[in-house]
Amino acid sequence: MTLEELSRLDYPGAMDLIFAYTTDIKRLEIDIQSLKKEAELWGSRVRLAEGKGMADLALEAKKQLSGIEEHLASLKASGAELSADVARLKESLPAIKARERSIDPDQLQAELGMITGEALDPDKAKLDKELASLEKEDGESALQALKHKMGL
Repeated sequence: MTLEELSRLDYPGAMDLIFAYTTDIKRLEIDIQSLKKEAELWGSRVRLAEGKGMADLALEAKKQLSGIEEHLASLKASGAELSADVARLKESLPAIKARERSIDPDQLQAELGMITGEALDPDKAKLDKELASLEKEDGESALQALKHKMGL
């Protein structure tokens, strides 16, 4: 995984990728164990054929063993590469998390609009604001009149 690929990931995407890579690593480990058993089987067949003096059969068994060992080596290399990618991803998780905005202003505005009712009925919300300001003005004018009466 390159730095450019890491820079494009968001936090949930990175977590999903870690999960997928870890799953692949576990599957590779199972395949590697299976191939090791198969390699042991073909190794014993090579020894058996050589012990019986069957050179042709031993040669074919060695070819099979060689193919299995090549496949085993490629699986181990793939597993090592995936493990390195998982380690890089785990190291970058804090930086990826820090890049994310903790508050999305558009989402926050939409949520506030839903709470205040502006998003559902903007005309009613505007009317409520105007009435609240009139009530506030009436309350303040009444307070001013009382103060004037009291001589303050």
